[in-house]
Amino acid sequence: MIDIKISVRNLIEFVHRYGDIVSGGMGTSPSRLEEGTRAHVKIQKERQKEDISYEKEQYFKYQIAFEDILFIVDGRADGIVRGRYIEEIKSTYAPLEDIDEDYNRLYWAQVMFYGFMYMEEEKKANVLLLLTYFNLDTETTKTFERNYTYEELKNFVSDTIEEYLKYTREDVRWKKERNESLRTLPFPFMSYRLGQRDLAVDVYRTLRQGGKLFAKAPTGIGKTISTLFPAIKAIGEGEADRVFYLTAKGTLKTVAEESVEIIRKKGGKVKFLTITSKEKICINDEINCNPDKCTFAEGHYDRINACILDILRNERSYSKEMIIEYAKRYRVCPFELSLDLSYFSDLIICDYNYVFDPKVYLRRFFMDVRENYIFLVDEAHNLVDRSRDMYSASLSKELVMEAKKAGDRFSYLKRSLTKINKKFIEMRKTLEEKGGKHTYFGVSDDLIFLLKDFLQSFEIFQKEVREDFEGRDKILDLFFAVHSFLNISEIYNEGYLTYEETAGSNVIIKLFCIYPRDILIDVFKRAKASILFSATLAPMNYYFDVLGGEEGDYRKSLGSPFPKENLEVYQDRNIDTRFTKREESFEGISENIHEMARRRKGNYIAFFPSYKYMRDVHALFMEKYGNEYDIYIQEPNLGEKERDDVLSLFYQERDRSFISFMVLGGIFSEGIDLQGEALIGASVVGVGYPQVSYERDLIKEYFARENLGFEYAYIYPGINRVLQAAGRVIRSESDQGQVLLMDLRYSWAQYKNLLPPEWQPLMDWNERESR
Repeated sequence: MIDIKISVRNLIEFVHRYGDIVSGGMGTSPSRLEEGTRAHVKIQKERQKEDISYEKEQYFKYQIAFEDILFIVDGRADGIVRGRYIEEIKSTYAPLEDIDEDYNRLYWAQVMFYGFMYMEEEKKANVLLLLTYFNLDTETTKTFERNYTYEELKNFVSDTIEEYLKYTREDVRWKKERNESLRTLPFPFMSYRLGQRDLAVDVYRTLRQGGKLFAKAPTGIGKTISTLFPAIKAIGEGEADRVFYLTAKGTLKTVAEESVEIIRKKGGKVKFLTITSKEKICINDEINCNPDKCTFAEGHYDRINACILDILRNERSYSKEMIIEYAKRYRVCPFELSLDLSYFSDLIICDYNYVFDPKVYLRRFFMDVRENYIFLVDEAHNLVDRSRDMYSASLSKELVMEAKKAGDRFSYLKRSLTKINKKFIEMRKTLEEKGGKHTYFGVSDDLIFLLKDFLQSFEIFQKEVREDFEGRDKILDLFFAVHSFLNISEIYNEGYLTYEETAGSNVIIKLFCIYPRDILIDVFKRAKASILFSATLAPMNYYFDVLGGEEGDYRKSLGSPFPKENLEVYQDRNIDTRFTKREESFEGISENIHEMARRRKGNYIAFFPSYKYMRDVHALFMEKYGNEYDIYIQEPNLGEKERDDVLSLFYQERDRSFISFMVLGGIFSEGIDLQGEALIGASVVGVGYPQVSYERDLIKEYFARENLGFEYAYIYPGINRVLQAAGRVIRSESDQGQVLLMDLRYSWAQYKNLLPPEWQPLMDWNERESR
């Protein structure tokens, strides 16, 4: 018998949902949760004054056995007076005069379920149900009452569970079939590569015991299959319920999908879903989720469950093409359909933000964790900067003014936005006295109050104004920015700084997350086990610290599985790329790139720390050697098609060497796989430092307290870029190639010690003729 566990809320929201998708809804943010809690506490205190027998947050559990399923549903009723009533409390910004008894059928369904659980537990024949709305703006309430008999609510609960069982029975059938196939599933290859078995064993141990594993696994070990295979086996053995494979780039999703297909071809039955962004899966010409503008948003929830049931009965995998086909057939939003199908997926392949980002993370899984999850974090070195982005938020006066101009005809919007704009004007006056920038710790309570006031006005606007008009998108843009700012203000901690700055007449305030460690620790608690892996997770102590490593977590560093002689790593210590010496380096860099490509015909990449540096050297190179080679220079802001077109250049037949000038840390310095003769050499100019910036210097100052300021801000991120770029050269056992590091600092111990041991000792480029 299989246990099916679900909360009352999730059960009701799945079975009884109805109506349209509403764009710009409030969601369940930390700030909104705090306000909802405030509403609950206020009413519960008032009720306890009225009746000392009032019990708040009363836990109920109901279970019922079927042939092969034990169905368990539980939850907490907001309030109860035994023998008198059960109460559900809902907070809102909507005017109470606009709320009638049938304002939201889901709320009634929720309290009806609690009413049945109470009567079942207490053996009562009838119950009085209260649904109370609390207006967060006026702090006033409105209560509706309904009486039900035991039989009425038993029929309601039975119908609800039976409806949900249509979906769970299909899921249970699948899981039995899946588990049987995974129990005897062998490793999908005849043998393990060097280091691959060690990695897979450590992954499986972590999955069973729980906690985190930080793994540095160089290219060629087979990181993806070495993490996915034990994770999928763990599902079949009951050690986990679901796997989230998390990536920073779309190209890495493809690698994960290919690995799953290898497992499936060996007999492993796995349902996997790749979550495609709304922008890429939307069927319409433009994204507008207003039900008046989108036929797929209008009435979506009236049709979605029939669509899901059809898929569960007829499909064994959830491709993007399949999702779009069903979305068209049932006239539902393909993005929302894919999120619903995640409930019925063993493996979810998605971007980091669906787990880590407080704005868009999958609340259906992580608001109330009831399963054992596994997080597989691919290319985990990217999570440092991505975390800083996800856990930071900013607002600008310009954004406020654009929304104000668009919303001036709505008095409630004009009022709140005028106050926010005045606050920004005050900031600007202060900043003018401080030289245009100001950094401090904390968040202004006055600003938070004004932003919450705007959200109240926005909720009225959303309800009253359905038509589209010029500038509505500006109001929505501000709503999302304010929503994000308030979200981040709720998790603001010692790892943050706030800074304000002027840019002309504009004023920007940013809550900047410098040290995401504590937030990530909390996020990783949502999973039973997490595997963070990358070919360049070095230095390990740095990533272990910033990404939330704790006592008891594991670390693993593996060497390259490829023969050392396959990659020749040179250094030219005569090249000085430090800022004051850059112009003097152009000649030597150009000559080195020429010498590398002249000696052996093939494809080469020259990586530079910035577009300007790259263009300056490229201009000189073209003047001296341009007629001798086929040459490409990277342009900024390339789309996916342009990226693929550039990669195709490496597979063309040529009579002479091809040299590509590219930027370190860009789309071509990691996540691309140029095997064999597609790439035989790479030169790296500089030590990879990120661009000097105000934020980078804030990071440096923050970690200076540990005497690691320059390392954490510049050196470690820079070396990672170098390792990623150099890693493009050798992608398989048979590949051979060269890497040339052009910077005198690679001879300094501080930098040399950060390079892989298989690169050591670095060969001297200027003595290569003697070899």
